[in-house]
Amino acid sequence: MPGSSMLWAQQINDEFVEGEIYVKLKVQKGKKGEKKNSPAVNLNREIPGLQRKVEVAQNKVKEAKQPFYSSKNVGLQNVYRLKLENGKDIDKVVKELKADPDIEYAERVRIRKIIAVPNDTLYNDLWHLKKIKASEAWDVNPGQADVVVAVVDNAIQVTHPDLALNMVAGRDVADNDNDPNPPNNSFSHGTHVAGIVSAVNNNVTGIASAGNNKVKVMPIKATPNSSDPNFIYNGFDGIAWATANNANIISLSWGGPGFSQLEQDVIDDAYNNGILVIAAAGNEDSDEPQYPASYNHVISVAALDSTDQRSYFSSYGTGVDISAPGRFILSTVPTNNYASFSGTSMATPLVASCAGYLLSCFPSLSPDSVEYILKKTADNIDAQNPNYLGQLGSGRINLLKAVSCKDVDLFAEEPVFSPINFFCEGDSVLLSINPIGAETFEWFVDEQLKSTNSAYFGKDEGSWILKRTLGTCSINSDPIQLIYNKTLTPIPELTALDVSYCDLVNTELVATPAGRDAYGPQTFTYNGPVVGFDGYAKSNPYPTVEVSGMGGLIDSVSISITWQKLDGGDVNYCGSPDLGSRPWNDEVSFSILSPEGISIPLLNEGTYAFGTVTSGVVTTVFTTNGAPVTDGSDPVSGNFKAAGDLGQLQNRIAQGTWTLIANDNYLIDPLCVSGFEVIVKTNEPLLPTAVKWYESPESTAAIHNGQTLSVVNNQVGETTYWARAQCDGMCPSEPVKTKVRVRPIPEIFAYSLETLDITIAQAVEIMNAQSLDYSVDNNIYTLFGINSSGQSFSYQVSDEGPMTSPVSLCESNSFVVFGMGCNGTISWSNGESGTGFILEGQNTPLALTATCNQSWDCAPLSNIPFDFIENNTNLTLGGIVPVNLVQDFYGQKIESSQLLEAGVKTKYVAPSSILLQPGFEASNTAIFSAEIGDCAN
Repeated sequence: MPGSSMLWAQQINDEFVEGEIYVKLKVQKGKKGEKKNSPAVNLNREIPGLQRKVEVAQNKVKEAKQPFYSSKNVGLQNVYRLKLENGKDIDKVVKELKADPDIEYAERVRIRKIIAVPNDTLYNDLWHLKKIKASEAWDVNPGQADVVVAVVDNAIQVTHPDLALNMVAGRDVADNDNDPNPPNNSFSHGTHVAGIVSAVNNNVTGIASAGNNKVKVMPIKATPNSSDPNFIYNGFDGIAWATANNANIISLSWGGPGFSQLEQDVIDDAYNNGILVIAAAGNEDSDEPQYPASYNHVISVAALDSTDQRSYFSSYGTGVDISAPGRFILSTVPTNNYASFSGTSMATPLVASCAGYLLSCFPSLSPDSVEYILKKTADNIDAQNPNYLGQLGSGRINLLKAVSCKDVDLFAEEPVFSPINFFCEGDSVLLSINPIGAETFEWFVDEQLKSTNSAYFGKDEGSWILKRTLGTCSINSDPIQLIYNKTLTPIPELTALDVSYCDLVNTELVATPAGRDAYGPQTFTYNGPVVGFDGYAKSNPYPTVEVSGMGGLIDSVSISITWQKLDGGDVNYCGSPDLGSRPWNDEVSFSILSPEGISIPLLNEGTYAFGTVTSGVVTTVFTTNGAPVTDGSDPVSGNFKAAGDLGQLQNRIAQGTWTLIANDNYLIDPLCVSGFEVIVKTNEPLLPTAVKWYESPESTAAIHNGQTLSVVNNQVGETTYWARAQCDGMCPSEPVKTKVRVRPIPEIFAYSLETLDITIAQAVEIMNAQSLDYSVDNNIYTLFGINSSGQSFSYQVSDEGPMTSPVSLCESNSFVVFGMGCNGTISWSNGESGTGFILEGQNTPLALTATCNQSWDCAPLSNIPFDFIENNTNLTLGGIVPVNLVQDFYGQKIESSQLLEAGVKTKYVAPSSILLQPGFEASNTAIFSAEIGDCAN
């Protein structure tokens, strides 16, 4: 009850029926179930071997029953409920029986508590039916077939005047008779639940129900007359009886903590027989899982008040499937009376009644389809419950929307995406749906409206939802997660071209893709603190790892967990010594949550044996193909098959946050997780890495596809190109730059005569050379070529590179000017002829040109310029200073946006100001200086 607290742990006796256990014998191959009329068992005749096995553990069977005798499931028929003479040694008996190869499992019998909050009658109207729009739903579709909802509870007054006409035959499984009526008025809970399911409508008596007389109640009493009416002692016997007697839906308004394999087996049998099971999430005001609501194949129901806010007592959590009104719900009670109760006990039969009415309207629906429709048509209550997002199921049930949406069958189509939901920033994903009629469409990403068309190219990362509306029907699709692929293809290695005009050999740029090594397997490791888990509490957040840098979609995933189960202590006890007693390993469970929100169970609760002493620290690796963890075994290190299908993660997204969900379902013996790793292998591409070429880094239109780009070299100057590489499963690389420099013929340089380390005779030989070039090694520049006599020469001329145009004059410098690359004579605009000449300072022209006289393969070049600049000029400088060259500038004012390449040496001197404009850049090996002063200094 809200406001009260109870320690739910295996050490507390009132969680279990004192001295009683379930034992399931293995079914013999080919054996068929025997038809029985009673759960009674003759110990000596029917199970003498089981009696002897209990005696081995120094105990004795006092009483035995076959509680599921009526089941059509042979496995459940083989379950025995034993009452032992010595209840104190019950764990010893369970251990001995679990070790027997003829026994599938043995476990203690759990007590389940009624989940209700009794209260005085405060309201005499049925606000909950108005909230879910029940009467409007009846107008849309009046229903067809009768649907039977089994109410398994403490007792049901089948003669209540507001229930009797909607009753079918039931059973008292607790006292083994056909009378499910309460022995006294304290057994009121089941009658209240039954009234919510199917009080008779239009009988001028009392209340009404959502089932509108199409839903009938199968009353099943599961509490003995002599027992506490607040507890359910035989609830799963009742579920089995309802299954055997063809119920359509089973409503369970009771529960408690702790997993039981027997209970899950009973639920599975109901599901496999086409029955929908609905159970109360609990009144614990916490996210601690309650059972049976938390079993597989059960719809878990939370409770709301009249404003759609979570009722203060209601349990919540990611295991909740749907919510419904559960506060001050007026219904039937014994004897022939009415009262208002509150609790998830009241919300649950309301959902069961709605499910029954929906099935009446559409009798061919499967249980899974009924659940799907109820969830899809639930009203969003996030705004009313901002602190419980994702923890109250799909929303508040709406019967009108469920019936009307199935009437128009908006469920016939679901939105799809193409090509995949894993895309590169700047790309888009086509989100679309096939319209089935005149419905309207609204595409939302993270609650922001993006489009009202049936198809839309989504470019935003996030959770996309399509809302469709047709008449009174309005449904939201399941979220579609669009996620940016943040793994970039490694940049390719590019060649550059530095060629002379119309070079016939060097005409291609080459991009060589980098190695493709981002497909794994790669291991990503949790680096946080040890996390303790105990009784569904934890000392720190769930362990997470970030997977990044992986190309492609998932091929395989393995999960490694390093952990230990201690005896004694709480969530903060990890790191302390084990107390040396029983570690209760069977409380442990693990699951993995992928970046897309896909949850895969790795180890189910109840798999391991509870053990005798701690197994110590173990490292368990869960894979797709390992051997299953043997039921009832002790924890050991090794590779094991995950309880769920890790194959579901194939071709899904690898990068992002992976979360280990660990649980330990009882107190005072923590699970300690000290290590967590995700090992990922992604699909390697079948195709080679693609390369595309662009004119600029911002360009989206490629000028060429392929690793080789043919370029034009009959235009003097420098052209920049950009290339991107892309592997399958990765995004394009960052654009990488290369360039083609086409040098003129001749290419003109100058040296200040004062800087040359050669003789006049050597200078004359250079000036008269037939061909000329230069090289640099360890910052020593060498001019070499063929002299006028046809002999080769080579002179180390300077520790600085030659000057390129323009050259700034200061006082009366003298220069050696020469041209390179010409296969003939050079004609200079000042009348000189030859490879080069010496300019005296006073005779220096401000503009000089040269023309190479040779045979040309392309259009001839002429008047190649080389400029000198007077020092009293305001200078605006731009362009590129090529590798290893020298430029010094003197001017009254200097503004520059030059690009200084590697090895360039440049100095700016001005008496007034020097301004470096946007675009100015000096490579990390360039030497640049700027001084305010006179050029002579």
